[in-house]
Amino acid sequence: MGDNDAEHSEDERLSRRDRRIVPAILASLTLVHLLLVVCASQKAAIVWIELPLLAPLVVLAWKRRIGPVLPLCHATALIYQLVDPAVAVPWIFWFAVTLLYFVLESCKSRRALFGWGFWTGLMIATGIYAWLFDALHTFFEFGYAAAFALFLAIAVPIGAQLAIFLPLARWMADRTKLPLWLLVPPLYAMVEFWMPLPFPIALPLGFSRQPVVLQFADIAGTAGVTFLVASASVAIAVAIRGAMARDRRRAAWGTGAAAVCIATHLGYGAWAMKRYAPTEDAESVRIALVQPVAPLKVANKDVETKARTAETLKRLSLEALDASPDLVIWPEGAGAFASRTPAFNPEYMDAIREIQALHETPFLVQDIEFTRLRESDKLRYYSTAGIVFPDGSVSEPYRKNIRMPFSEYLPFEERFPVLREWLPEARSVLAGEESATLDAPGGPVLPVICYEILFPDFVRRGAAGSRFIANLTNDRWYGERQQPLQHQTFAVLRAIENRQPVVRCTNSGISALIDARGIIAGGERTATMEVATLTGDIHPRAGHSFYGRHGDLFARWMLTPAVLLLVALPWLPAWRRRTGVSS
Repeated sequence: MGDNDAEHSEDERLSRRDRRIVPAILASLTLVHLLLVVCASQKAAIVWIELPLLAPLVVLAWKRRIGPVLPLCHATALIYQLVDPAVAVPWIFWFAVTLLYFVLESCKSRRALFGWGFWTGLMIATGIYAWLFDALHTFFEFGYAAAFALFLAIAVPIGAQLAIFLPLARWMADRTKLPLWLLVPPLYAMVEFWMPLPFPIALPLGFSRQPVVLQFADIAGTAGVTFLVASASVAIAVAIRGAMARDRRRAAWGTGAAAVCIATHLGYGAWAMKRYAPTEDAESVRIALVQPVAPLKVANKDVETKARTAETLKRLSLEALDASPDLVIWPEGAGAFASRTPAFNPEYMDAIREIQALHETPFLVQDIEFTRLRESDKLRYYSTAGIVFPDGSVSEPYRKNIRMPFSEYLPFEERFPVLREWLPEARSVLAGEESATLDAPGGPVLPVICYEILFPDFVRRGAAGSRFIANLTNDRWYGERQQPLQHQTFAVLRAIENRQPVVRCTNSGISALIDARGIIAGGERTATMEVATLTGDIHPRAGHSFYGRHGDLFARWMLTPAVLLLVALPWLPAWRRRTGVSS
């Protein structure tokens, strides 16, 4: 029997073992992971508990009891959880796509790759978005079983990102006969960019504590950052594979390519960090953020709780005013009041007026605006942001454009009225039609409310007329797991993309002042569930970045057409003749 026949026979025996052993291991790993998601403390990073489980998988693969794909997929899921902002192990993100590249080399079946991608994506999605389970239980008051079922239903489409990428990459490699190292970086970045969900499996989310890696976003957006990291990851994979095969040329080529990618990436980042550092003569505005940890739900008839919350806001605001800020900001959820309807929950506006009688300082607040629908005469409201000036006037409001589905409104409610019975806690907030800036000290400010900060193109279009961005949010619904840090990372990305400071004021943390480089000013930020104030200087900027002017030019008009061209290659007659691909 020849060497090739012996190797083929061994691979068949390994495949049979995989079919017997791997399903049991997968089921065990999944069960342990989901139990940790549900049962672990909100402050615990479950990845540290799961990490030791990788060792026996590596041993089993080393002894050829199982194939290499399972430990590679499990390690990939762990890496994505390790680079999550809540854990933020530095620099390990360079290897995120490296292991996926090895999976593609080890598995030739597109059907199997779909399954492996689905499982890996599900492990990642349920790991980094574990806070969704807590939010469903807290906000909607679902029982644990119902909250868990809905949590999985949300995690499945998020995790589908890898179930799309892996088989598509294998199909393209098989059909075009192009090397994987050429196909993987643009395809990975493109799939990540076009995933329609607001909660992505996005590599840039892991870089909030290494903002030097994110600076390229001011040119090519987050897709550009992903492309550079994926390119370096694939080059590292080529170098490792060359070293394992004792192919010096391949190892040297991969090492050199990785060095060039990383040097280019970090080189631009270092230049941008210096280029956009505030100068001593730069205009500054002092901002005071109030973080009251106001209650989640307060009934209009609960006068005592409203009075207590208003008193807390007043006390914290007066403390912050000792530092002579130019603007005081209250977060989303500080109190349910309407500055344009003083008779509605007057406690909060009364507190502002009492403060402004002592300090002539404007307040940027999130409140609501009532309106009556013409077609039904029903009373509805917008979630708005506006500035209350010391002279008693209130600015024209910004009406929140992007509402959170199933929280601020119910999709398909008119067609399926039963949804209102199932989700009585869901609100009926109306959507505004356009972004708007407010005149504030330091120039026009772009208010974005809650998770509007997740949408780069929306923020970019609004920031065209602003000098800084204010993100007012209430994250108390989501507990103390990863969500506050993830939400903060999106604010960091928007600051870099638009080269404008972002002021992040939250009800329960994390509040922060982020400069145009994505650096938290002075390294200061509040903790979660901390009643606190934060005062500091920002440097408003009127200039805009390449990304701010042109948007996702790289992802839409360069990356995507390049991938589509590669997809089309197998149908070109000349290409089929050259590569021998059948029609």
